[in-house]
Amino acid sequence: MGEEMLQKCGEWQLEREIGQGAYGVVYLAVGSGGERAAVKVCRRDAVGDERYARELRGAKLYKAIPPQEGLVRMRELVEMEWGFYTVMDLADDEFGGSQEEASSGYSPKTLARVIEGEKALPLKECVGLALSLAKGLATLQRHHLLHRDIKPGNVLYVNGRPVLADPGLLVEESDAASLVGTPGYVPPEKFTEAASDIYSLGLTLKAASFGRKLEDLDKGPSLEADTGAPLFPAWWRILNKATDPTPSRRYQSAKALLRDMVLLRIKTVLPSIKVVLTIAVAIGLAFALYHAISAKNKVERKEKEERDYIDREKQEAIRSIETIKQDLVADLTPLKRVATIAQTLNDMSASDDTTWLSFCGSYFCHVDESHRQRLKRVEEKDPVSAAKMRGILDKMLEIDKKGEENNRQIKVLRDENVDKGASGASERYNQAEMLSMKNEKLVKAWLSNLERFTLIEDEVKIKE
Repeated sequence: MGEEMLQKCGEWQLEREIGQGAYGVVYLAVGSGGERAAVKVCRRDAVGDERYARELRGAKLYKAIPPQEGLVRMRELVEMEWGFYTVMDLADDEFGGSQEEASSGYSPKTLARVIEGEKALPLKECVGLALSLAKGLATLQRHHLLHRDIKPGNVLYVNGRPVLADPGLLVEESDAASLVGTPGYVPPEKFTEAASDIYSLGLTLKAASFGRKLEDLDKGPSLEADTGAPLFPAWWRILNKATDPTPSRRYQSAKALLRDMVLLRIKTVLPSIKVVLTIAVAIGLAFALYHAISAKNKVERKEKEERDYIDREKQEAIRSIETIKQDLVADLTPLKRVATIAQTLNDMSASDDTTWLSFCGSYFCHVDESHRQRLKRVEEKDPVSAAKMRGILDKMLEIDKKGEENNRQIKVLRDENVDKGASGASERYNQAEMLSMKNEKLVKAWLSNLERFTLIEDEVKIKE
């Protein structure tokens, strides 16, 4: 490819290089109508025949997929004598400038750049990120494709939305045999099935949420992580399942992961059933209290005022009460409807096997041999620090016992639900939900102790 080709690809004028990888160079380009895009140039003589053929095959597979949420859009794929180029949507500017005004200061906004600046993202933002990327991955899996290179650097923000990018290693599941991918994000079994991409996506989400480097993710969330969010334990549980080293225990598809993420999002935006019912009861009590006070006032007026005055006031009071009653009834009507819907949802949940299974495993933290080994290593270097860590570990073990006991009680309730059917199902479900909520508090306490355990361990390492 000559110098002229470096300046233009079809109608796209290449302004400057904005990225480079093992398979090609990405340029900021301007179309004939002034529209900006990212153009990736792949030269056959620069990567070798085998790698070139793999890159071209991945690009063709990706181009055949209709534009979908969660995937960067490929506008063009053009083969030339020297190789091929692709035209993709341009990522947002990392520094906030618009795509139309992209200049010499433009830098593509990636998830890697975002978490490098903010370290740990809020849980609400992480759930939105997971939903978008899981939708994109689900689209690839519907077409029986593996991405094989999901990582923070390959997540772009286009018009404010995160999308999976760089489909250079895209391959059909039946052809996934070679060892490719970014070290650290490659699953233990390599890339062989749909669950392999789930592992890489899970690590990417952990990197965004935990505020730690890739090699330190096994230590759990950092102090900057949004662990105080009420649903963070449920989020942790989803990520741990997505990154389980054993493929059979992992999510087997992005669709399954997406389902749990959608349920998590619903819990973050809908008020709890108990809150709705509490409000309805409170308004009902206020309504009754109002009538009681009104009745008392009537009696006092009968004793102190003339009958004609009392009659006049009584009629006025009745009119006022009727007006207020109508207003209260109007206000209560939508709340009663919400309460009815909430009770219906509660009854449905009481017979949902999936929900019960989730309750049964609502406590999931456990002290294992790795924690004891970490304690042993510190004990050899700093007995004083090790004593503190041992005390923390004892607290974590005590929390484990409480969580397991709650899980056992939930299982008893579930078995009763199966045996007794509809009779008392809603009450048993509410009891199980309360136990699951207690488990979430236990998980938060366990995570807090783990953070203290890790901080002491890190201090010993720094002293060395």
